[in-house]
Amino acid sequence: MGLFKKSRNEREQEYMSRIDVSSCLKENFELNIDDVFTIVGLGTVATGNVLTGMCRVGEKAYVNKGNGDILETTITSIDAHTKDRKPNNCGYKTEHIGIGLRAISKEQLEKGDKIIVKNANMYGM
Repeated sequence: MGLFKKSRNEREQEYMSRIDVSSCLKENFELNIDDVFTIVGLGTVATGNVLTGMCRVGEKAYVNKGNGDILETTITSIDAHTKDRKPNNCGYKTEHIGIGLRAISKEQLEKGDKIIVKNANMYGM
């Protein structure tokens, strides 16, 4: 048993039951960047709150800059900032997450930029 009479497994199941995964699969992933930093051995990491959808490691992502530019990248890692669930290489709507991005430097990203992943399920792909 963990703190407050619930085991870690029970807390994880309760947390995942609050996430509507089926609706997340129907929406494009969108994250507003609130911070950017570099981690040695991992690369550039952008953090922020997920507004819609979900993303997975290995998916192609696009960074929509405030000036209208679009940068293409790949998600290399996802770190959900919660202790209520085990990491499963996915980030879901309403979570605060950190996303590792391939071939993007810290200097290319700013607070307020958006990371978008187009959901293949929406387009019948």
